[in-house]
Parts: sequence; C-alpha cells; structure tokens
Amino acid sequence: MASRYVGTNVTVNPLLDLDFMNELHHVRMRKTYARVIALNTDEEPLETLEGIVTQGSANIDGASSVRRTCNLTMVVRELNIHEYYWGLKTKIELWTGLANEINDKYPDIIWFKQGTFVLTSFNTS
Repeated sequence: MASRYVGTNVTVNPLLDLDFMNELHHVRMRKTYARVIALNTDEEPLETLEGIVTQGSANIDGASSVRRTCNLTMVVRELNIHEYYWGLKTKIELWTGLANEINDKYPDIIWFKQGTFVLTSFNTS
C-alpha cells in the first residue's frame, strides 16, 4: 500500500524497504492498530472501524474448514457506524498496523492486510 506525501512527487512503500521493516519488527514496545472494514455481498467497503488494539489475535489455519479466525478488542475514537451492517453475518476485511516511530519518511502507521473474514459476533460498548 503506497502512500503519497504532500510536497513531494515521490511515492514510497515502506513494505519494500527491508531495512526499515527489520527495524520495525525489532521495536520492543509498539502500538498495534486495527482497521476493520465491513463489506457488502460484492465485497465492496461499507463502513470502517479503526483504533488501537488492546487485546486479540488473528489466526490462519489451512487445515481447518474455518481458515481464518479473529478475536479482537480495540479502542475506537469515532464510532459512527450503522450496527445493522455489523450485526449481520457479513464479511470483513482486516488490516493490522504498527506505529512507526522510527522513520519520518513513512506514514505514522504501517498497515498489513490480514485478509477477509466472516463476522459471526460483534459487540460495542
């Protein structure tokens, strides 16, 4: 996922910078973010939730009939959603992000696509 910066004509992709990715991987204390996108039946985005992850996991198991599972708790600053979309057994797209506090050349959050999941439970408080 490339990012474009104001004032430059350069498109940079931090995922292609192996030295930066290695350094990001070895940061001891890091903030983890999640972006969850509700998808319609054509797998087009409906609504997005984004925030800091407080606990959870995402698993991929090729031997299981349910290949991708996720359990996630996160703090979201703005919760302006239609719970109707999220209450259905719908598909979601999950991205995880790591805070970038090591290189100003790249965005504040480096996002990693985790894939598409079927939403079976959704709670807000």
